[in-house]
Amino acid sequence: MNPKRLVLLLAAAGLAFSAHGADLLGVYRDALVSDPVYQSARAAFQAGQERLPQARAGYLPSITGSASGFRNNVDRDDSPAIDYNSQSYSVTLSQPLFRWQNWIAIDQARQQVMQVEATFATAKQDLIVRVAQAYFDVLLAQDNVALSEAQKKAISEQLAQAKRNFEVGTSTIVDTLEAQARYDQAVAKEISDKNDLEVKKRALQQIVGKPAGALASLREPLALDPPQPAAIEAWEGSAAASSYAVAVAKAALEIARQEVERAQAGHYPTVDLSASYTHSKSLNTLTGSGNIGTNNGAIGVTLSVPLYAGGLTQSRVREALAGRDKAEQDLENTQRTVAQLVRQNFLNVTSGISQVKALEQALASTQSQLDSTILGRDVGVRTSVDVLNAQQAVFQTRRDLQQARYAFILNTLRLKSATGTLAETDLEKVNRALGRS
Repeated sequence: MNPKRLVLLLAAAGLAFSAHGADLLGVYRDALVSDPVYQSARAAFQAGQERLPQARAGYLPSITGSASGFRNNVDRDDSPAIDYNSQSYSVTLSQPLFRWQNWIAIDQARQQVMQVEATFATAKQDLIVRVAQAYFDVLLAQDNVALSEAQKKAISEQLAQAKRNFEVGTSTIVDTLEAQARYDQAVAKEISDKNDLEVKKRALQQIVGKPAGALASLREPLALDPPQPAAIEAWEGSAAASSYAVAVAKAALEIARQEVERAQAGHYPTVDLSASYTHSKSLNTLTGSGNIGTNNGAIGVTLSVPLYAGGLTQSRVREALAGRDKAEQDLENTQRTVAQLVRQNFLNVTSGISQVKALEQALASTQSQLDSTILGRDVGVRTSVDVLNAQQAVFQTRRDLQQARYAFILNTLRLKSATGTLAETDLEKVNRALGRS
C-alpha cells in the first residue's frame, strides 16, 4: 500500500467523528439537568440543609392550642337528670430555658450542613469526571473503529496484491495465506470495536439522558501542560486543606465529639418556662340553670432533675466515646487515602506527558519503518508479511497514542478532583482542546 495513502487513512481515522460534533462542555451541561446520580445528590443536599432549622426549633417556644365541646348527662338519685353542653379552649406556651442537649444539637446541625455541602460539591466534581470519562471513552471507541476500518482496507489491498503476485509467480502461497489471516482478524476486530462503541455510547447516554450524537474530537497537537505547582508536596498540602472528602470526615469527627457532650448532658437538669390560659363554659350544676364561665391563667418555671435512668445515660456516653474514636480513625484513613490518591494522579499526569511524547515519536518511527519495509518489498528484500507487520505496528501505536492522550486529560481532572479544586472552568479548558474539522 502507498505510504502516503496510509497516512491519509490515519488522519481520516483521527478526524472521522469530529465534524458537527457536540462538545464536552455541552454534554456536561446536559448532564447537570439529566444525570440521576447528580440530581439525587442535589435532593440529599436540600434535605440536609433542613437539619439546622430543625435543631434550632428545640430552643424556640412552642405554642399549642386546643378546644373541646361535650354533651353531658348528670343523673342523680335525689334530683331529675340534667343534660347540658360544655365548651372549653386553651392556649399553652412552653419555652426551654436550659436544655444543654438542645444547644449541642444546634452545633451538630451546623456540622451536618457542612457535611451535606461538601458531599454535594463532591458529587458535582464526580459528575465532571464521569462525563469526561464517558466522553473520551466514546472518542477512543470511535478512534478504534476508524482505525479498524482503515486497517482492514489496508490489509485488503495487501491481500489483493499478494493474490496477484502469487498468480504471476512472484510470491508464494504463504504470503497470500498470511494476508488472508490478517484480513480475517481485522474483520473480527472491526466487529468487536463497533460493538464496544455502542456500549460506550449507551454509557454516555445513561448520564445525559439522551443520545449525545457525534462528538468533537481532540485537536492536534494536544497541549501537554504539567501540573502547577510542579511539586507533589504542594498538591498534598492543598488536598489536606481543601479536599471535600477530608472536610466530610472532619465534620463527622466534630459531630462525634459533640455527641459525647450531648450524651453527658443527660445528667444535667432542665429548666422550662410554661404558660397557659384556659376558658371554659358549662351549666351551673348547683342550681341546675344558667351557664358559668371560667377563665384560668397560669405561668411558671419547671425544673426537672434526672436522678436515675437505669444506666441509660452512662451507656449512651460509652457509645458516644466509641463513636468518637471511630470518627478519629475514619478521618486518619481519609487523609491517608486522599494523599495517596493525589500522589497517584500526580504521577499519572507527569508520566502521561512522557508517554504521549514517546508514543508520538514511536508513531513517526513506525511510519518510517513501514515506508522502508514497503520499499524493501518492492526491491525484493522484504516480504508482504513484513509489510503487514509494519502496518500493524503503525495502527497499534496510533491506538496507544490516542488512549494515552485521553488518559492524560482524565488524570489531570482526577488530580484536581482529589484536591477539591476541580471546577467547570477546568472542563472549559479541556473543551478548548476539542475542535471540529
